[in-house]
Amino acid sequence: MNGRLRLFWGLLLVLSIVWIIAGTILAAADFDAGSPVEAFAAEARAFSSSLEVGALAAAPLPIVFIASGLPVALIALFFLRRGNRKATAAAALDPEIAIRRQALLVSVLALVFALFLWNMRAAPGQAETDILTATLSPLLWPVRLFVTFVHEAGHSLAALITGGQVLEFTVSPDGSGYARTAGGYTALILPAGYLGAALFGSALFFLTSRYPKWTRGLSVFLGLAVIILTVFFAAPDPSGNLTANVIGIGFGVAMVALGWLAPRIINVFVLNTLAILTSLNAVMDLSFLVRFGDAGVGDIRNDAAAFAAEYTPLLPASVIAFIWSAVAVIMLGAAVYFGLVKQVGGEISDAVKGKN
Repeated sequence: MNGRLRLFWGLLLVLSIVWIIAGTILAAADFDAGSPVEAFAAEARAFSSSLEVGALAAAPLPIVFIASGLPVALIALFFLRRGNRKATAAAALDPEIAIRRQALLVSVLALVFALFLWNMRAAPGQAETDILTATLSPLLWPVRLFVTFVHEAGHSLAALITGGQVLEFTVSPDGSGYARTAGGYTALILPAGYLGAALFGSALFFLTSRYPKWTRGLSVFLGLAVIILTVFFAAPDPSGNLTANVIGIGFGVAMVALGWLAPRIINVFVLNTLAILTSLNAVMDLSFLVRFGDAGVGDIRNDAAAFAAEYTPLLPASVIAFIWSAVAVIMLGAAVYFGLVKQVGGEISDAVKGKN
C-alpha cells in the first residue's frame, strides 16, 4: 500500500471515529441553553435526522451515529491492516491482477457508500410531490444539480449528433433545467435527457470497475468535456442564476484535479460513487413521472409528456416514462453485473481453483 493510499484510509478511520464520538455526544448530551455548543448540537441533531434510514428510523440519534460510522471505521481498519499484512505478497503478485482485485474491492465499497447516501432521508417538510427533491438528503444536492447538468447536456449532445443546434441549456438552484435546441431528431433528443443521465452513470460505473487502469485518464477526459460543454452552451437561468456555469466548471475542475493528482484507487471510488448516484437520480425522476405524467416546470412540459404528445398520442406520458424507467434500470443493472458482480464471481472461482 503506497503512502497516499495509507493516508486516505488512515484519515477515513480517524474521521469515522470522530463522527461516532462527537455525534454521539452532541446528540445525547444536554448543554446550557443559548451557548455556542448548544447551538452547534442543535444543528448536529437536525442534520443527523436525515440519516435515519430503514431499521434506524425509530432509533435514538446516538445509535444512528454509531450505526453509520462504525461500518466505515471497520472498512478503513480492514484496508489498513490488509495493506500492511499483504505488502510482501502484493509485491510478488502480477501487477495487472493486483490492480484489478484492488479496484474490485473499492468498487464494492463505492457501491455500498452510494447506496447509503441514497437512502438518507430528505429534510423534514420537504415536498413529496416535487419531482426534483423528493426523498433527497441535502448532502446530495450538488449531485442533484450535476445530474440536471448531465440531463440537459444529454439533450444537447443528441441534438448535435442528429444534425441540430444547441442554443443554450440552464440549471436552476432548485434542480430544474431546460435545453433549447434547434433542428435535429426530436424522437432521440427528448429521451436523451433521462436516458442520457442513466447511460452516463451506467457506462461510467462499468468502465471504472472493468478497466481501473483507465480511471485517472477517464477523470481528466470527463472533466475537460464538462468544462467545454459549460463554456460553449451553459447559460444563466431565467432568474439570472449561474448554476449551470458554476456546477459545470466546479465539477469539471474537480474531475481534472482528481485524475491529475489523486491515486487510481481514489479515482475508482469517487467515479463509481458518482456513477451510481447519477443513475439512481435518473431512475428516481422517471419513477416520479410514472406517477405524475403531467408534471413539469412552469409552462415547460416534461420530456415524457412532450414525447407522448408528439409521437405516441395513444400512450399517456406515464407509460412512456415507465418504458424509459425500465430501460434505465436495465442499463444500471447490466453495468453492475458486468462491471462488478461477474468479475467478483470470476475472482472467487479463480481462488477456489487455486486452492484445489
